[in-house]
Amino acid sequence: MEKTSNLQNSYFSLVKKRFLKNRVGILGLVFVSFLIFTAVFADFLSPYDPAARDSDRVFYPPQGIHFFDQDNNFSLRPFAYGFIEGFDPDTFEPIMEIDYTQKNYLYFFTKGWEYKFLGLNLDIHLFTTKDGSKVFFIGSDAYGRDMLSRIFKGSRVTLLFALIVVSITTFIGILVGISSGYFAGKFDIATQRVTELALAFPDLPLYLSLVAILPRQMDPFLIFIFMAFILSSLRWAQLSREVRGKTLSLRRLDYIKAAEALGSNDLRIIYRHLLPNVTSHVIVSVSLLIPSVILTESFFSFLGLGIQSPFVSWGLQLNSAQDLRTIGSYPWVLSPVFAILISVLGFNALGDALRDAIDPYATTTKK
Repeated sequence: MEKTSNLQNSYFSLVKKRFLKNRVGILGLVFVSFLIFTAVFADFLSPYDPAARDSDRVFYPPQGIHFFDQDNNFSLRPFAYGFIEGFDPDTFEPIMEIDYTQKNYLYFFTKGWEYKFLGLNLDIHLFTTKDGSKVFFIGSDAYGRDMLSRIFKGSRVTLLFALIVVSITTFIGILVGISSGYFAGKFDIATQRVTELALAFPDLPLYLSLVAILPRQMDPFLIFIFMAFILSSLRWAQLSREVRGKTLSLRRLDYIKAAEALGSNDLRIIYRHLLPNVTSHVIVSVSLLIPSVILTESFFSFLGLGIQSPFVSWGLQLNSAQDLRTIGSYPWVLSPVFAILISVLGFNALGDALRDAIDPYATTTKK
């Protein structure tokens, strides 16, 4: 037992050492950690209520943070200049001009809008403003809602949605893959025919048709759950095929045959011997599946077929950016795109690094 533990510690130390050598993987881990942090503490990081509308600040431009005013006077507390509405002398269209007489100061760890966290009613935020003033770091939307607060809130919904889809997909994929590879025979043949059908089925038309039949008057929470099950309906097949191949190679090894000879039942062999050996592969597959789910959810929500209000997701925020005129006049409505890019790049980089690290004995070619 002690020797087995030492071997496991040695293996994990090699995996850790190889992962830490991958700078891109570390950068991906930083991105993913930041996304998880923003999702957990979204309310604390959001300076304003993501659902609060302000008709006086519709499509408010992004405001920069300053420490020096127009006269080069230094202020220890950061501030942002307000805007006043003006007119373009050539086109006579309304434009927003900086009002240097209006300074909106930022206050850190102060009280703001109320929210719930772990069942507690809290109102402390990382930064807020006072006297009814607002600072929009990346602007506001068509209803005067703070884009930054909605992106923070959207990270929670988008990542939670991806987590649910990936959890369902992983459970079904592991269950079908290990069972098919271990029991083999007629059960394997029947299972693989179903898996091949799922792999051959055009997923996008299925998703669109299933989402389209959902009634729009359905409760948004039920739509959220149904969307998760719809996206999980076919994605398990590829993972199950990979787990099956891994199981087929493992079941021929001596320690599996020894466990069978000693009278271990099938459930014990699967749980104690097969499952731990496919876990590393599953972790890599999950890290690469998450960005795919995020992109798919964003696509459906962008078309208005996915997550519905009052939930906030990155794709739903992009739904207001379908008009080219809106994008041309208010380009900051595309800011959720950068959140999607960071999440996709982060998870892909982390997945690639994990895929290389779980095989620490593999040789790498020098360039």
